[in-house]
Amino acid sequence: MPCRCGDEPLTRRAMVDSRDLVVVGAGFAGLACAKRAAERGLSVLVIDRQPSPGRHIRTTGILVKEAHAAWAAPPPLVRKLTRVRLYAASRRYVDLERDGYYFLATDTARLMGFLAEEARRAGAEIRFGAAFRGVTEDRGRLVLDVHGISCSFLVGADGVHSTVARALGLDRNTRLLKGVEWEFEPEVRDGDCLHCFVDPLRAPGYIGWVVPGVGVTQVGLAVNQCHRVDVAGFVQSLDPIFALRDRRVHARRGGMIPVNGLLKRFHSGRVMLIGDAAGMVSPLTAGGIDSSYRYGKLAADAIADYLQGDTLHPGNVVRSAYQGDAWKRCARWSYDHLPMTACLELGVGANWLLKRFAGKVFFDQVAH
Repeated sequence: MPCRCGDEPLTRRAMVDSRDLVVVGAGFAGLACAKRAAERGLSVLVIDRQPSPGRHIRTTGILVKEAHAAWAAPPPLVRKLTRVRLYAASRRYVDLERDGYYFLATDTARLMGFLAEEARRAGAEIRFGAAFRGVTEDRGRLVLDVHGISCSFLVGADGVHSTVARALGLDRNTRLLKGVEWEFEPEVRDGDCLHCFVDPLRAPGYIGWVVPGVGVTQVGLAVNQCHRVDVAGFVQSLDPIFALRDRRVHARRGGMIPVNGLLKRFHSGRVMLIGDAAGMVSPLTAGGIDSSYRYGKLAADAIADYLQGDTLHPGNVVRSAYQGDAWKRCARWSYDHLPMTACLELGVGANWLLKRFAGKVFFDQVAH
């Protein structure tokens, strides 16, 4: 592991804090890891550069059923969506649903505050406004630059452009989508329906969406990183359906989404990446919250076992448990290289075939 030595050796510094685990990033993955590690009895510190939880949202915040089962959100912070309406470029559509399955739109900013408080109740300390500046290795301990904190293990859950990955020489995400979302007030009709648009003009490489959210309507696009995101044009094109053009935009957000799959070198020594930082996002659907919860918790258990004497490295535990996404990689390649728009138009006519394939994409979430 690369080592950056400070101005003084560790033995001459006054160490003010010593932890079992430091987690960089108070997002979905980082908080899931911190909460579980604290429950396992580890002393845990989370640092995040944003000033408060949910201040900078870069996700649509859609929870699949499995994610909600893993970490239930309070009812006022979610809205249940039981159908997916998939539109072709012509705006012809097919409705998809599965008995007992649902998605949840969320008030994501408030949800992050709830998750942070849950992690604190479990025993983790969270410091906002504290950016990761690097780490020095000394005598088997990791010392965070500037903060005066040492730890036995470090987790980087600091997003797609991970500072931890860059500082420690780990792999970094290279294949990205660019996503932008606007929030309108109030919510649209069809309040139980997630609207998804295959539109090669507005969303080359991915899709557009309209989500009846918690008191708002979320409208967004994700495109290949080399393309421009034209949300205004997309909103205008949707006006005959949703009449959004004259509504007030409540908020705007955006960010990059990794679709390269799990990075090959996401851990080294006593450092490991999780969540978006590790590429734990579906290459096809770009969904990552379920993976963040599941593998954040798994990482915490593996780290606790490792620090208590288990010889198996936590990174190897996570890699062996991470379910393969070969078919999603294949589907991603097909989406990028084949005339999927024409296939979708034909599929709207061949309803049963489209429903079978699209149902696997939207509802088979366990393989995320």
